[in-house]
Amino acid sequence: MSEEIILVINPGSTSTKTAIFRGNHQEDMREILHSGEELKKFHSITEQLDFRKRVVMEYLKDQKLSPEDLDAIACRGGVVGQLESGAYLIDETFANASYHAVIPHPANLAPVIGYGIAVQANEKKGKKMEDPDAVKAYVYDPVCGCGVPEEIYTLTGIPEVKKPFLTHVLNSRAVSIEQARRDGKSFKDVIYIVAHLGGGITVNLVKDGRILDFVGDDEGGFSPERSGGLPVRPLVSLCYSGKYTEREMQKRLKGKGGLVAYLGFNDLRDVQKRIEEGDSHAKLVFDAMVLQTAKDIASLTAVTCGKVDKIIFTGGMAYSQSFTQELRRRVEFLAPVSVIAGTYEMEALAGGILRVLHGEEKPHLLMREKVSF
Repeated sequence: MSEEIILVINPGSTSTKTAIFRGNHQEDMREILHSGEELKKFHSITEQLDFRKRVVMEYLKDQKLSPEDLDAIACRGGVVGQLESGAYLIDETFANASYHAVIPHPANLAPVIGYGIAVQANEKKGKKMEDPDAVKAYVYDPVCGCGVPEEIYTLTGIPEVKKPFLTHVLNSRAVSIEQARRDGKSFKDVIYIVAHLGGGITVNLVKDGRILDFVGDDEGGFSPERSGGLPVRPLVSLCYSGKYTEREMQKRLKGKGGLVAYLGFNDLRDVQKRIEEGDSHAKLVFDAMVLQTAKDIASLTAVTCGKVDKIIFTGGMAYSQSFTQELRRRVEFLAPVSVIAGTYEMEALAGGILRVLHGEEKPHLLMREKVSF
């Protein structure tokens, strides 16, 4: 078994997940939580860079490792352009594009941190970044890693507004790769619909090893924290009503929508408790969220003319038997259903980069002309 040491860096909005893998084995994983008090002094995500890097370096020290001990660094990728699925080598171009990304996302910080650690490691080892045995940092399946979509999937009805191709790429492809392994099939020969059931719900059509199309968390059904797609004319009227600033409306759509708007909390376990106590309103909201998710799943079958090998439920809410059982009841006529609950981001990041180190996958390079949308 290979024993390459891989550091994994995965920043989220209120935490930084870090892990050490030795080959396929996760030796340690830590989710370092950041309080509102810590983060409120930063006016933007990029201002958090030094703070987040210090957290990662302290984690390495706790693991009794130095940057030069690493064989590679696997980083969550943010929003820097229309990138392909798979691995990208983080060079100066990629790091700069991530730091100056137009769309703010915590994952934009990971490539900058990873590249800085790789530079530090190679300086210590007397290596150049381009040397074959240098410590290198990579991104795997970034948020924007759906490739350049066919134009038919981007039209919205208003020419000035194109559908942004941003979804749960990393976890959706990770569970698809695992499902194909279980099915004894090549990942590139299967057609799966992956419902990522988290604070935001996305439904992703995986074909030919990539996400061909999807229903995003701002266009489909509502979720624990997202409003989902809304009737546009009433929404426009609400936006111009004078009751809300743009910032407040954005928050109502993402953060304070869905379960939060209807029930005041975002935890499905709290919803289920209320239902058990006889709360008919909570039951109505629960049933509506299931129904809307099922409609999103069904809608994607039209893209492949009904040809779907399997439907996969993943994400945190996939642990809920009541949710998955009801969702399964509504969609299993379309294709067999599999449940792979939870998220596998850290394993997916490390596993993807391990395949790069073994020569099983070749990393892409970010071209300057691909940086912006």
